Amino acid sequence: MILERYRRMLPPYWYENEVAEYHFVGTSSVTDAFDAQRQDVLQQFSPWSATWGLDIWDWIYFGRKQGLSIEERRKNIQQKHWSYLGFTPSVLRAIGWSSSPSKRVQMIEDFNKKVIRYVYPFEDQFDIRNAIQAVEKIRPVHCNGVAFEPAGREIIELRDTLVIGVKEYHKVYEFQVGMTPIKRYEEVVK
Repeated sequence: MILERYRRMLPPYWYENEVAEYHFVGTSSVTDAFDAQRQDVLQQFSPWSATWGLDIWDWIYFGRKQGLSIEERRKNIQQKHWSYLGFTPSVLRAIGWSSSPSKRVQMIEDFNKKVIRYVYPFEDQFDIRNAIQAVEKIRPVHCNGVAFEPAGREIIELRDTLVIGVKEYHKVYEFQVGMTPIKRYEEVVK
Protein backbone atom coordinates (compact mmCIF):
# COMPACT_ATOMS: atom_id res chain seq x y z
CA MET A 1 0.00 0.00 0.00
CA ILE A 2 1.38 3.42 -0.95
CA LEU A 3 1.84 5.86 1.91
CA GLU A 4 -0.86 8.49 2.36
CA ARG A 5 1.46 11.45 1.81
CA TYR A 6 2.26 10.16 -1.71
CA ARG A 7 -1.33 9.11 -2.46
CA ARG A 8 -2.51 12.71 -2.37
CA MET A 9 -0.31 13.46 -5.40
CA LEU A 10 -1.07 10.33 -7.44
CA PRO A 11 -4.04 9.37 -9.59
CA PRO A 12 -6.25 6.59 -8.12
CA TYR A 13 -5.10 3.87 -10.55
CA TRP A 14 -1.60 4.00 -8.97
CA TYR A 15 -2.85 3.03 -5.50
CA GLU A 16 -2.52 -0.73 -6.13
CA ASN A 17 0.71 -0.56 -8.18
CA GLU A 18 3.32 -2.72 -6.39
CA VAL A 19 6.32 -1.28 -8.26
CA ALA A 20 5.32 2.26 -7.26
CA GLU A 21 4.90 1.08 -3.69
CA TYR A 22 8.47 -0.36 -3.63
CA HIS A 23 9.76 2.86 -5.18
CA PHE A 24 8.10 5.15 -2.60
CA VAL A 25 9.10 2.98 0.37
CA GLY A 26 12.72 2.83 -0.85
CA THR A 27 13.04 6.56 -1.51
CA SER A 28 11.13 7.85 1.53
CA SER A 29 14.21 8.04 3.77
CA VAL A 30 16.19 9.95 1.13
CA THR A 31 13.24 12.27 0.49
CA ASP A 32 12.84 12.95 4.23
CA ALA A 33 16.57 13.68 4.58
CA PHE A 34 16.46 16.09 1.63
CA ASP A 35 13.37 17.81 3.08
CA ALA A 36 15.14 18.22 6.45
CA GLN A 37 18.18 19.77 4.72
CA ARG A 38 15.93 22.10 2.73
CA GLN A 39 14.11 23.22 5.90
CA ASP A 40 17.45 23.83 7.64
CA VAL A 41 18.66 26.05 4.78
CA LEU A 42 15.35 27.94 4.73
CA GLN A 43 15.68 28.68 8.45
CA GLN A 44 19.00 30.43 7.85
CA PHE A 45 17.27 33.13 5.78
CA SER A 46 15.79 34.66 8.94
CA PRO A 47 17.96 35.82 11.84
CA TRP A 48 15.20 34.78 14.27
CA SER A 49 15.54 31.08 13.33
CA ALA A 50 19.12 30.91 11.99
CA THR A 51 21.72 28.73 13.70
CA TRP A 52 24.82 28.21 11.57
CA GLY A 53 23.78 31.15 9.32
CA LEU A 54 23.83 33.51 12.29
CA ASP A 55 27.47 34.36 11.49
CA ILE A 56 26.32 35.92 8.22
CA TRP A 57 23.63 37.94 9.99
CA ASP A 58 26.25 39.15 12.49
CA TRP A 59 28.42 40.27 9.61
CA ILE A 60 25.47 42.08 7.93
CA TYR A 61 24.46 44.00 11.07
CA PHE A 62 27.74 44.37 12.99
CA GLY A 63 30.57 43.68 10.52
CA ARG A 64 32.01 40.98 12.79
CA LYS A 65 30.98 37.82 14.61
CA GLN A 66 29.59 38.29 18.12
CA GLY A 67 31.09 36.08 20.80
CA LEU A 68 27.79 35.50 22.65
CA SER A 69 25.21 32.74 22.95
CA ILE A 70 22.77 32.20 20.09
CA GLU A 71 19.83 33.78 21.93
CA GLU A 72 21.83 36.89 22.89
CA ARG A 73 23.10 37.23 19.33
CA ARG A 74 19.54 37.06 18.02
CA LYS A 75 18.40 39.71 20.51
CA ASN A 76 21.26 42.03 19.49
CA ILE A 77 20.42 41.56 15.80
CA GLN A 78 16.76 42.25 16.58
CA GLN A 79 17.65 45.45 18.47
CA LYS A 80 19.85 46.62 15.61
CA HIS A 81 17.04 45.88 13.16
CA TRP A 82 14.56 47.91 15.23
CA SER A 83 16.98 50.83 15.39
CA TYR A 84 16.80 51.02 11.59
CA LEU A 85 13.00 51.06 11.68
CA GLY A 86 12.64 54.00 14.07
CA PHE A 87 10.47 54.98 17.02
CA THR A 88 6.99 53.89 15.97
CA PRO A 89 4.17 52.24 17.96
CA SER A 90 4.46 49.02 15.93
CA VAL A 91 8.19 48.74 16.71
CA LEU A 92 7.55 49.45 20.40
CA ARG A 93 4.87 46.73 20.47
CA ALA A 94 7.29 44.32 18.80
CA ILE A 95 9.92 45.10 21.44
CA GLY A 96 7.46 44.31 24.22
CA TRP A 97 6.22 41.19 22.47
CA SER A 98 9.75 39.83 22.01
CA SER A 99 10.62 40.51 25.67
CA SER A 100 7.67 38.51 26.96
CA PRO A 101 7.78 34.69 26.81
CA SER A 102 3.99 34.41 27.16
CA LYS A 103 3.39 37.18 24.59
CA ARG A 104 0.75 38.79 26.84
CA VAL A 105 2.16 42.29 27.07
CA GLN A 106 0.50 45.60 26.34
CA MET A 107 2.33 48.74 25.24
CA ILE A 108 0.81 52.02 26.46
CA GLU A 109 1.98 55.45 25.39
CA ASP A 110 1.71 57.82 28.35
CA PHE A 111 1.67 61.19 26.60
CA ASN A 112 1.46 63.29 29.78
CA LYS A 113 4.62 61.80 31.29
CA LYS A 114 6.23 61.11 27.87
CA VAL A 115 6.92 57.50 28.85
CA ILE A 116 6.34 54.15 27.16
CA ARG A 117 4.73 51.73 29.63
CA TYR A 118 4.73 47.96 29.25
CA VAL A 119 1.98 46.21 31.21
CA TYR A 120 2.47 42.46 31.58
CA PRO A 121 1.11 39.70 33.82
CA PHE A 122 2.79 39.39 37.19
CA GLU A 123 3.72 35.73 36.63
CA ASP A 124 5.37 36.48 33.27
CA GLN A 125 9.19 36.39 33.11
CA PHE A 126 9.39 39.72 31.26
CA ASP A 127 12.92 40.52 30.01
CA ILE A 128 13.22 44.09 31.28
CA ARG A 129 16.89 44.42 30.32
CA ASN A 130 16.21 43.58 26.66
CA ALA A 131 13.26 45.99 26.49
CA ILE A 132 15.24 48.87 28.02
CA GLN A 133 18.22 48.34 25.71
CA ALA A 134 16.03 48.12 22.61
CA VAL A 135 13.99 51.23 23.43
CA GLU A 136 17.06 53.25 24.46
CA LYS A 137 18.66 52.64 21.07
CA ILE A 138 15.70 54.17 19.23
CA ARG A 139 14.35 56.60 21.83
CA PRO A 140 14.10 60.22 20.68
CA VAL A 141 14.98 63.10 22.98
CA HIS A 142 11.38 64.02 23.82
CA CYS A 143 10.66 60.55 25.27
CA ASN A 144 11.61 60.19 28.94
CA GLY A 145 12.13 56.43 28.80
CA VAL A 146 10.38 53.18 29.64
CA ALA A 147 8.24 52.13 32.61
CA PHE A 148 7.17 48.61 33.54
CA GLU A 149 3.98 47.63 35.27
CA PRO A 150 3.41 44.04 36.31
CA ALA A 151 -0.32 43.48 36.66
CA GLY A 152 -2.17 40.73 38.46
CA ARG A 153 -5.20 39.00 37.06
CA GLU A 154 -7.25 39.67 40.16
CA ILE A 155 -9.47 42.69 40.23
CA ILE A 156 -9.90 44.13 43.67
CA GLU A 157 -13.21 45.83 44.20
CA LEU A 158 -13.63 47.87 47.34
CA ARG A 159 -17.14 48.31 48.69
CA ASP A 160 -17.99 50.40 51.65
CA THR A 161 -20.88 52.41 52.98
CA LEU A 162 -20.34 56.11 52.74
CA VAL A 163 -22.20 58.41 55.05
CA ILE A 164 -21.98 62.12 54.49
CA GLY A 165 -23.76 64.35 56.95
CA VAL A 166 -24.12 68.08 56.46
CA LYS A 167 -25.33 69.95 59.51
CA GLU A 168 -26.01 73.64 59.64
CA TYR A 169 -26.74 75.23 63.00
CA HIS A 170 -28.61 78.41 63.84
CA LYS A 171 -26.63 81.33 65.06
CA VAL A 172 -27.25 82.55 68.59
CA TYR A 173 -29.16 85.71 67.57
CA GLU A 174 -31.54 83.60 65.35
CA PHE A 175 -32.92 81.51 68.21
CA GLN A 176 -36.56 81.82 69.14
CA VAL A 177 -38.69 79.81 71.50
CA GLY A 178 -39.40 76.25 70.29
CA MET A 179 -36.71 76.13 67.55
CA THR A 180 -34.38 73.17 67.07
CA PRO A 181 -30.68 73.96 67.18
CA ILE A 182 -30.14 72.51 63.68
CA LYS A 183 -31.23 74.59 60.71
CA ARG A 184 -30.53 72.04 57.94
CA TYR A 185 -29.40 68.39 58.07
CA GLU A 186 -28.55 66.31 54.94
CA GLU A 187 -27.19 62.79 54.91
CA VAL A 188 -26.08 60.75 51.88
CA VAL A 189 -25.67 57.00 52.31
CA LYS A 190 -24.05 54.82 49.64
